[in-house]
Amino acid sequence: MKPSVISQIIKQLHETYRSLDGGDLADYIPELAKADPDWFGICIITADGHIYEVGDSDQEFTIQSVSKAFSYGMILDEFGFDAVSKRIGVEPSGEAFNSISLDPETGRPLNPMINAGAITATGMVPGKDFEERFEKVRSRFSEFAARDLRVDESVYQSESRTGFRNRAIANLLRNFEMLDDPVDEAVEVYFKQCSILVNCRDLAVMAASLANGGMNPITHKRVLEPENVEKVLSVMSTCGMYDYSGEWIFNVGLPAKSGVGGGILGVLPGQLGVAVFSPRLDPKGNSVRGVATFKELSRRFNLHLFNYPVLSETVIRRIYRLSDVGSNRQRPKTHNDAILEHGESIVVFEMQGDLFYSATERLIRSASELEDGVSTFVIDLARTGLTDSAAEDLILQLASSLKEEGKTLILVDPHHALTREKFDAQTCDVLFCDELDVALETCENWIVEANVTKPMVSGIVPFHDFDIFSALTSEELSTVEGMLEMEGFEAGACIVKQGAEAKQIYLLAKGTVSIYHRSENPGRKAQRIAAFEPGVCFGDLAVVDGSPRSADVIADDASTCYTLSVDRLKTLQEAGNPIYPKLIQNILLINVDRLRRCTKEISSLKG
Repeated sequence: MKPSVISQIIKQLHETYRSLDGGDLADYIPELAKADPDWFGICIITADGHIYEVGDSDQEFTIQSVSKAFSYGMILDEFGFDAVSKRIGVEPSGEAFNSISLDPETGRPLNPMINAGAITATGMVPGKDFEERFEKVRSRFSEFAARDLRVDESVYQSESRTGFRNRAIANLLRNFEMLDDPVDEAVEVYFKQCSILVNCRDLAVMAASLANGGMNPITHKRVLEPENVEKVLSVMSTCGMYDYSGEWIFNVGLPAKSGVGGGILGVLPGQLGVAVFSPRLDPKGNSVRGVATFKELSRRFNLHLFNYPVLSETVIRRIYRLSDVGSNRQRPKTHNDAILEHGESIVVFEMQGDLFYSATERLIRSASELEDGVSTFVIDLARTGLTDSAAEDLILQLASSLKEEGKTLILVDPHHALTREKFDAQTCDVLFCDELDVALETCENWIVEANVTKPMVSGIVPFHDFDIFSALTSEELSTVEGMLEMEGFEAGACIVKQGAEAKQIYLLAKGTVSIYHRSENPGRKAQRIAAFEPGVCFGDLAVVDGSPRSADVIADDASTCYTLSVDRLKTLQEAGNPIYPKLIQNILLINVDRLRRCTKEISSLKG
């Protein structure tokens, strides 16, 4: 299979930047100086789990300072931000990663991305001893990476033997009561945490988990609470690249974290995670090839967080009135006339795309502009994707406001994007529907019930009230009555079968029926295309032109039909009875009216 466009681009970048030979291997930890300086991998993973990778993406290396972002997330989940913030701040230090940057008054580390803050964070991981605390870290990192991670013991021993500065930082933290005893244990967990082996793909999965709101896109398991994802990403944005963080966010524009093992991961919230691995480091401790690759990726793919596209005008796909676009239910002419007259008071908003604050604000603003004369608002969310609590709260507020004004809100939400229990708890009387057609049909029913008197005799529509018999004289109606038969159907019964010979016209006197068209492809499910209510005839066109039935007609519930056979129609025609041309004319008028309504609907939707 031909490589995708994305794969081709990252391959080009890999070819371009593999020739960069500037920078040096980290040598203050002796084992890191043994890395192959030519290792170079790139991996991008989307928030839905699609992987693009090139180069040495499966070459393992130690995670080092990249681990700081995830240990910080761990303790936020464990203790909450208020407790964590008493020991670790969120201010950029503007200094190197191993600087002793503590608040001059409290002794609190300025942020969790410098060594002082990271040691404090690791020291907060609960456990009865070193092994239990470290295993919690390793296990959690493994959940982020979607595979079981192991430790490079030689690197760990090397870090432990040479980590004098970190031990000094830890003792200073203990002096300010930012670390609890035993201090040595906390430092050793930190050393071993930094020695966990990952590859470029692992880092991309970890980054994509942050991009996906804390849900691992590979395992589909939650690895970080959503409210803490934004906190981790915020600190990564301002502090993740050490004293290069300001220039990084200016040029690349992604929350990121680097490590002296040569790895850099970046996150574009809601979209993707990126990782680049190459062990040659610049003087600030960041991968030379990694920084160059991220800069070009950001430019080529427009990834800069602050270059977010302006909200499209098409978040509201269309706005229309019920008088212009109705449901698929076929009704008698008197009912359609009432819907045409009163349907202006019901407005439908079809939304599309992701529903966050800006899109929801535009919806509410548009609804407010149309509020005069509107009794019911229908908001169709069938084409929307992601939403958040802010958008949900705005819609909830809209529902409450409409209720106070005596208006109704219907939400078409087939994907259950909104929390229905929240709306129930607020008692704002919102009607939820899974299909737009059901919502439109409900509104039509309200109009018909309020404005049309339904002629019923013993629970059924009398035959003379059907549109097909309009303009017939009393004598002609008596003749027709003698030609009609009555037939009952149980719920689920097939009244008309697609492809069958048309032998009679059906006049639905009681119950409801649905029309289903079966595809020639046997694997496809029959599609519901319309529904009929009492007072409507069906099967009339096939009788007139002699064609086979074009769809199945299924009784939704116990139904009763009058039937007029083809043979009796032929008898009227052959006898030259004036009833026959009147019936044909009425059939044509009924279908012309249906066609006109369809034309009006198409015209409205195109507008």
